[in-house]
Amino acid sequence: MKKLIAIGNWFYYLLFCISLSLTWFFHKDATRFDDRNELWSDRAGYYIYLPATFFYHFDTHQMPADLDIRTGGGFAIDTLNNKIDTKYTYGVSLLASPFFLASGLISRVAGYDSENGFSMIYMRMMMLAAVVYLTLGLWLLKKILDQYFSQFISCFTFLLIFLGTNLFYYSLIDGMMSHVYSFLLFTLFLYSLQRFRLTGHRSWFLLLSLAFSLIILIRPTNMLIGFLFFTWDETNPSGWMKNLRQLLKTKYFLSLLAILFIVFLPQLIYWKYLSGHWLHFSYGKEGFLNWRHPRIAEVLLSPVNGLITTTPLILFMLAGIAGMIFRKRTNGRTIAFFFIFLTLICASWSMWYFGCSQGQRSFIEYYAILAVPLGWLISGLFNSRSFLLKTMVLFLIFLMVYANLRYTIVLYRFDRCYYGSTWDWDHYRRTFERAGVISPVHRISSYKNDFENLALCPVRSPSAIFTRSGQYSIACEKNGQTPLFSIRLDDFGYPYPKMMEVEAWVLKPGTRPAEASLDYTLNRGFEVLFSDRQPVDTVLKEKLTWLKVKKIFIIPDVNDSSLQINIFISNPKHALLYVDDLCVRYKYNWN
Repeated sequence: MKKLIAIGNWFYYLLFCISLSLTWFFHKDATRFDDRNELWSDRAGYYIYLPATFFYHFDTHQMPADLDIRTGGGFAIDTLNNKIDTKYTYGVSLLASPFFLASGLISRVAGYDSENGFSMIYMRMMMLAAVVYLTLGLWLLKKILDQYFSQFISCFTFLLIFLGTNLFYYSLIDGMMSHVYSFLLFTLFLYSLQRFRLTGHRSWFLLLSLAFSLIILIRPTNMLIGFLFFTWDETNPSGWMKNLRQLLKTKYFLSLLAILFIVFLPQLIYWKYLSGHWLHFSYGKEGFLNWRHPRIAEVLLSPVNGLITTTPLILFMLAGIAGMIFRKRTNGRTIAFFFIFLTLICASWSMWYFGCSQGQRSFIEYYAILAVPLGWLISGLFNSRSFLLKTMVLFLIFLMVYANLRYTIVLYRFDRCYYGSTWDWDHYRRTFERAGVISPVHRISSYKNDFENLALCPVRSPSAIFTRSGQYSIACEKNGQTPLFSIRLDDFGYPYPKMMEVEAWVLKPGTRPAEASLDYTLNRGFEVLFSDRQPVDTVLKEKLTWLKVKKIFIIPDVNDSSLQINIFISNPKHALLYVDDLCVRYKYNWN
């Protein structure tokens, strides 16, 4: 037994060293203020509490006036009211604070300029923090799985969770996002819950309460995990009620409230400083705007950060859930409830794809729970007598792990955003071709944009007033030309397409002629070499009705790959028009 423990410790040490080497390698070209820096955009929004506390003392007059812009807009500097405004809570900063303080100590001893918390030393230490919490989270996950499976199955399962999902990306590439921290807290909650049930010691309940409080602080919707206190490892409602009565005992209930209060007090003070109110919704116009029509299909299946399309290993977790329910195994129905409810929460959020993300990142911390049905399935697979079944399933699993690692390392660590439309499968296939997961065998055949993915939006901000599909369209009223799409001939490879069929759905609220047109130009820089147009008034016969404008444009036979195709709405009268669901189909012959 001691030998097994020693091997395990060496294994985690090796995992830590490899992970740290990888994350430093992935960021080897990062500079202080660019999007590959761990202290950029949303990550800077989580992090700003630390430099604001220790260097700037929440006084904007001590800060560089453009620091928020140079760090990607993850927070805002309100010099007029002397406020530092971030919509994120301080939970990630709290967990990263030991590494922040160590960075300051290293800078002072080594004689480096700390640059008020934004030097490369601080960035490297934040990477170290993510790897430390990843390793601790995986260590705890294995301890949780050991309660149900053999050590081999537990080890195999947690490696699949790490290498086969977007946990890999959000621990080694985007480690200052909240997810690796939440993953650790989820595993800590589950492990403390198991130990508390086994021993009854109050210390485990206090640790469980601390993990629960930090989970809610970092991501309030994750309070859902609190239901596990009542249902985890319980087979019937009588067990749930027993756990409820235990929680309501004075010593436990007051301890939980006290820890919640202590953890949330600094956040309440910050909200009071920021807004004048103890409670403050910091996400502005974001929220659960899709709650009446949740985007379930998109969350699960869309090429834009869909759960299954970006993390196909989830299929084996779902199969494990189904198997556990069918075989009436403990926790099967509980995990199914969590998965369904979490899907509804994500599908109800206004930006269901969660911006520039690698997959459905809101599920990452829940892998701590979904690892159980995955382990159950893997255990059943290795116990199967069918060699063919084992071979086929293991081949599929390793293929999914390979695809995830290849896609993440070769492509997504540079792109950082998915630049495709909600149901554009042609672009989805091309991303895997670019990553080298599959060999490129098809030419670019189409382009689609329903203007839902803001990373693909051709204008500064889309309109939500009139939409044909989804939440957004493009409003054309204020611009003489409204861009819709551009592509260089070089992107096609030779030979170039000969024609393209362009269609867009257009809505005109008024009755006056718009005198607008759907235009196409072929440019060399600012020089227009070829152009064509399709007037929209011939189609827009009815007001407040979405009508299709369609045109086949000829692409001249040229030898210059630097030329660029531009498609746009020409609107010289500044008529009020809305455009949605653009589709371009390329034809490589004259038939």
